[in-house]
Amino acid sequence: MDNARREQIAAAIRAARRARGLTQEDLAERINRTSASLSNLERAHALPSLDTLILIAEALDVPIDALVQAPAPGRKSRSRIREENEVIDRIRSLSSEHLRIARIQIEALGSMKK
Repeated sequence: MDNARREQIAAAIRAARRARGLTQEDLAERINRTSASLSNLERAHALPSLDTLILIAEALDVPIDALVQAPAPGRKSRSRIREENEVIDRIRSLSSEHLRIARIQIEALGSMKK
């Protein structure tokens, strides 16, 4: 597996954990792993096993494909993957009204590049 995919999986786990307001220690306890092993996963120093991915998805109440979904066609840089996941992380924590405002702002930004 290439480094970009490792980074994407790591960033998705980190973003989902943060969106639920959990520390690495909290999540590690929920999935019966050490916080050091979870840290290694979130820094892309290790790949999670399928069993661990399932436990993480269940503990975070996210579909497993949200953690392993392939990036869009074309190669993304690590910084791009991190930026996208940070935005997703912040979006998940918004109220419904703030989410609506964010969507409008994103649509405006998207129309600027045309």
